[in-house]
Amino acid sequence: MKEASVLPDNGTQNNLVVVHGVDGTLIKGVLKWDTITGQIVPLSPLPDALPIRCEMSGESLLVPLSEAKAIFFVKGHEGILDHDDVKFFSDVAATDLWIRIRFADGEVLEGRTQNTTRLLVDHGVWLRPFDGTGNNVLIYVPKAAVMEFHVMGVAVPRSHAVAGEAAVSCNSA
Repeated sequence: MKEASVLPDNGTQNNLVVVHGVDGTLIKGVLKWDTITGQIVPLSPLPDALPIRCEMSGESLLVPLSEAKAIFFVKGHEGILDHDDVKFFSDVAATDLWIRIRFADGEVLEGRTQNTTRLLVDHGVWLRPFDGTGNNVLIYVPKAAVMEFHVMGVAVPRSHAVAGEAAVSCNSA
C-alpha cells in the first residue's frame, strides 16, 4: 500500500513524506525509519528532528519537529488531485475516535486516532485517514501546531445500539 524500500547498507526503511511547515513551506522527501519495529507508528513519539532526503535535490535535511504543522506519510508525492475524500466510514474500530483538528492558518484535518493515553501524553497526534483510497497513509500532527481539537465521535459497537433504533457505528459529539 505504501511506497517503501529498505536500504541494505544501513538497515533503515524509507517512507515517502510531505512535511507541511507552520510557515507554509512544503518539503517532499523520504523519511529514514528504523526497521526494528517493522511498523510505521513508532513505539514512542517522533524525534525532535526528522532526517529527510529531499525528493527534488536529493539533499539530506534535519527538519525540526517544532517547525512542522503536520507530517503526511503518503503513497506518492504527486498526490491525487481529483480525489474526493470520504470523511467517515462505518467500519471504524470501537477503540477509535473521530477527531477534527484546526490549524492557525485555518486548515482543517479529520481522521481517526486510537483512544489511548498516548493521545494525552505524546507531543503529537497520529491520524489515520478514513479514506484508504486517497494518497495519505498516516498523518502526524505536533500538538504545538494545533489551534482547535475536537472529538467528533466515538465508534460504538453495533451490539450496543438501543433497541428500536437503527444500529449506528458512530455517535456525534
